[in-house]
Amino acid sequence: MSTLTRVRTQLSRARRPERVAGPLLVLGGVAFFAGGAVHPGDSGEGSKVSQLHEMMVDPMWYPSHALLLAAMACFAAAVLGFRRRGGLGSGMATVTGVVSVIAVVATIGMTLHLFAALGADGIADGEKTALYHVQTWNETIVDPLWGLGIAALAVAGGLTRSLGNPITLALGLVGGLAFAMASATIAFTDRFDTLFPLASLIGIWAVVVGLMMSSRKARSGGAAPAPDLERAETSN
Repeated sequence: MSTLTRVRTQLSRARRPERVAGPLLVLGGVAFFAGGAVHPGDSGEGSKVSQLHEMMVDPMWYPSHALLLAAMACFAAAVLGFRRRGGLGSGMATVTGVVSVIAVVATIGMTLHLFAALGADGIADGEKTALYHVQTWNETIVDPLWGLGIAALAVAGGLTRSLGNPITLALGLVGGLAFAMASATIAFTDRFDTLFPLASLIGIWAVVVGLMMSSRKARSGGAAPAPDLERAETSN
């Protein structure tokens, strides 16, 4: 195998994660929007424990949270793939690195959230069990961090135009902040629950940015040759 062929093969393998980042964002955005749309609600009556139990026994608990888990996983994979591209400024690289860690943690948190319904009987009488406290900390800390991470990624990506533009920036910023505020307070008050529909802008942001990334790849026919590949072509 020639040097040029080896370099081309290595470069192609290295770019695979970046190539799927756009489609993964689209899938994640659709899943996030759908999961939020079918998420079970509560009557708004009784304690927060009873409201949580009411949602957990709803037949839509598993479908909605399976979609949200798929969304979280797609977002995490997309951000990790995006990190593999070159040419990111130091600020964007830092934001992407931090958000990728948050995204992975949030995916694990959503997995726990999905299967939390298995312990619904334990809080049927309004008792604050270990399950309830895990859910509270998960929603109060992990979910808001994820929302803030999406907002930061949308702002940094929009300003640098490496991940969207100033228009998509607004979608991700508003959606991310709404999700963060609603998630951080849901275990304590119903006052900000109305922000959850606004958080669906995250899904729209992801779909639009993902399509922009895929379209950009299609128009350019792939990323520019890496320096190693250019040197190999010259030497051959």
